[in-house]
Amino acid sequence: MPIHPPFDLRVEYLRDPEIIDIPRPRFFWKLRSDFRGDQQTAYQIIVSSEREFCEKEVGDFWDSGKVSSQECTHIPYGGEELLSCQNYYWRVRWWNISGQVSPYSDIAVFGTGFMGTSKLRASWITMEEPETYAGPTTVLLGQSEEPDIQCLGIYLRKEFKSRGRATRAMIYISGLGHYRLYFNGQRIGDRVLDPGWSDYNKVALYSAYEVTDLVREQNAVGVVLGNGRHIQKYGYGQPRLLCRLEIYYEKGGLDIITSDESWRVSGGPVRENGIYFGENYDARLEQPGWAEPGFDDSGWQKAVTVSGPVLDAQNIPPIRITERLKPVSIRPAGEGRYIFDFGKNISGWARLRVSGPAGTQVQLRYGELLHPDGSLNQATCDRARATDVYILKGDGLEVYEPHFTYHGFRYVELDSFPGTPDENTLEACFIHSDVESCGQFESSSQLLNRIHHCCLTSFRSNLMSIPTDCPQRDERHGWLGDVLATAEAASYNFDLAAFYTHFLNLIRQAQKEDGSLPDFVPPYNPAVYPADPAWGSAYISLCWHLYRFYGDRDILRKHFQSLKNYVEFLRQKATGNLQLGLGKYGDWCQPGGMVPKKTPLELVATWFYYHDVKIFASICELVGRKEESRQYQELAGQIKSAFNRAYLEERQYKALRQSPVDRFPDQTANLLPLLLDLVPEEAKENVLKALLESLVIRHDYHLDTGVIGTRFLFEVLDKFGLPEVALKIILQDSYPGWGYMVREGATSLWERWEKLTGQGMNSHNHAMFGSVDAWFYRGLAGLQPIEPGWKVFEVKPYPGLEEVRCRLVTVQGEIAVDWKKKDSEFSLTLAVPVGTRARLTFPIIWRDYLIKESGLLIWEGGQFVAEDPRLGVTLAELNREPVFWVESGKYEFLMKKA
Repeated sequence: MPIHPPFDLRVEYLRDPEIIDIPRPRFFWKLRSDFRGDQQTAYQIIVSSEREFCEKEVGDFWDSGKVSSQECTHIPYGGEELLSCQNYYWRVRWWNISGQVSPYSDIAVFGTGFMGTSKLRASWITMEEPETYAGPTTVLLGQSEEPDIQCLGIYLRKEFKSRGRATRAMIYISGLGHYRLYFNGQRIGDRVLDPGWSDYNKVALYSAYEVTDLVREQNAVGVVLGNGRHIQKYGYGQPRLLCRLEIYYEKGGLDIITSDESWRVSGGPVRENGIYFGENYDARLEQPGWAEPGFDDSGWQKAVTVSGPVLDAQNIPPIRITERLKPVSIRPAGEGRYIFDFGKNISGWARLRVSGPAGTQVQLRYGELLHPDGSLNQATCDRARATDVYILKGDGLEVYEPHFTYHGFRYVELDSFPGTPDENTLEACFIHSDVESCGQFESSSQLLNRIHHCCLTSFRSNLMSIPTDCPQRDERHGWLGDVLATAEAASYNFDLAAFYTHFLNLIRQAQKEDGSLPDFVPPYNPAVYPADPAWGSAYISLCWHLYRFYGDRDILRKHFQSLKNYVEFLRQKATGNLQLGLGKYGDWCQPGGMVPKKTPLELVATWFYYHDVKIFASICELVGRKEESRQYQELAGQIKSAFNRAYLEERQYKALRQSPVDRFPDQTANLLPLLLDLVPEEAKENVLKALLESLVIRHDYHLDTGVIGTRFLFEVLDKFGLPEVALKIILQDSYPGWGYMVREGATSLWERWEKLTGQGMNSHNHAMFGSVDAWFYRGLAGLQPIEPGWKVFEVKPYPGLEEVRCRLVTVQGEIAVDWKKKDSEFSLTLAVPVGTRARLTFPIIWRDYLIKESGLLIWEGGQFVAEDPRLGVTLAELNREPVFWVESGKYEFLMKKA
């Protein structure tokens, strides 16, 4: 039987990346086999400078030779030094457990940016005195921010003549805050809001585009700049451009065109533009042909050079339009206004199609909600204007969508439209970082399915080059508490390895010399230093997550010193091994309010101090720092003792009392110590009883937790064998809970457990309570890694429903778990990727039962009765419970009541 070639080749987690500026990038591939228990025993990688060499299986830059290894992830490049601004072609083959060698894979490609000491040599340029406007003052943490002075859109162009037929032409560009790129009149690429956000005092990101097929004898490059986050309020100044075009010719030679003072610059139809405010576009100011050769730019100014940040290649999936929605209804709203309902709360904008007289001003206002009378309710936008204005040029059908803004919305109010709109007038464009979907979950419970889809929508809406909190109001920051709460759940659904790797770099860049971190990243407001320990914990937690979920041990080495600096900052700030002064938010957004009403700030802050020190001790061990590991384990023991002396009462952990007779246990205060085994053994039973008293008796299977407690609650319930309690909580459709949100019409998750429609902190598209979605995969399907990177993983389904169907594409390959429960049968199909194994635990549904696999009896009378190694199933534990090791392959299990 033939052996299949490797597939899904990637470099630094990305498929065919345009630019990589890492000297020794890492390679990944996946395998498939028709044999159970198959695994890789060796591989061979070739990297070539030309596609033709790679087709001929010649690795002129690197030929690894046959390497004995089972690894097919994180394989570092080991060839000649990679050159700047080149394409490299690579493929791989593997040897299986029988010694067979596969054909080489299909050819994959990666491009390099500016490697080593080479720099993107060009000048930052801008307009000397662009027109400005003032936006409304925004408020953060109760304090007004700096006045928001921003620029109208800036247009830049450059003409040049080529020397013949081009064999390769690449544009390397960074336009701050955001840019649109044109070449010979054609828009280049489909990215929006590029580049991704960063602290521009530290670094800006650049992208690469190939334009070889567009090169003519006469050429023009055109760029439009918008404000984005590169604004005066954050200390950066006006928009600016850095651009470099390299053209290689068929007959030899190279032309380099860079941004400099020879470029021409002007204002244009993009007027006011801001992330929060929306965009004004006056089509009467369009200058046809401005991005084409031969345009008369004599009325344009000369560009001026300015300073700018250093650059890194943008190695994350770009923001794109990923979905387009038609309205589900259009309703008149009086005085020439119409309300378009797109049926789902998303991030993005509306695309307008309109015909009418020149000067007609069409206004689009965005919102998540409607007032009872059906009019648009923008209260949850807070001070974000969330309004786009289009002024017609009066030239037949005109189509417009914004360039440099985005909104959080389900509804759009269309005002002053000339005529009667129809379903083609507006189209909602859903934009976010175009991360690949890697998970699928569906169950027999329609409520769970709707909660799952609400989670997915909120995850997508808040992946905007960084993980944000919300898309609608004047905030949209990378709050670390939100990513702490959602990283696991989001990773079950989307491939976020490259995305989170980039975000970790931003966190490290934001760290101060004393080791402190901000509450959000990039730190656009200095008031967010130092972070609440629960928020700062996202740094070490996210590093650990990438190690556990994606098998990335390199991330621990790369961030080791910065993580140590943060842990030492926490140690310096501790008083008697307690964190008494750094807490700000704690268990944020418990039911009934924003600030925690029962959980002490100091308890949560100290718990995270212990949590981070414990993880860091493990990291020290993994990177070979054994003495440091011992020291931090000792520190963790000291924190544990101090924690229990300070917060452990007679039968429960300390809570903030609401009255003299309040002795009710607090959910978060009790579940956190249970999770990390902080509870002394003799007190564990009482603390668990206290938690269950609050969950089951006092709150009737409802949560009383905020973002922190909710994140960890279901892990605690699973740890103590209580999945039935977890499922009953999730299936509630009364307040507070996810089912209540769905019952009240939510299509995405709320920031608060309460249904609030007025102004305040009550986003209706917030991801932080999406942590529940991890339990759908981990609790119901029973999927979680045992060894890092899913080399060994758990399958322990909980049959609390009739049916669950689950897919998860890991770095090793696709895992599939489908199970169905009937009156006397429990069927389970399982796919285990090549080179991995699963520990499968069957649920005990009946007292007497048998188990078959593909029709073969393997379990009867409490005994494993199949010893054939070719089966791929062996007994995992020498007891009377059906727990098996399952090797790679596809399996069909049937458990029948005897």
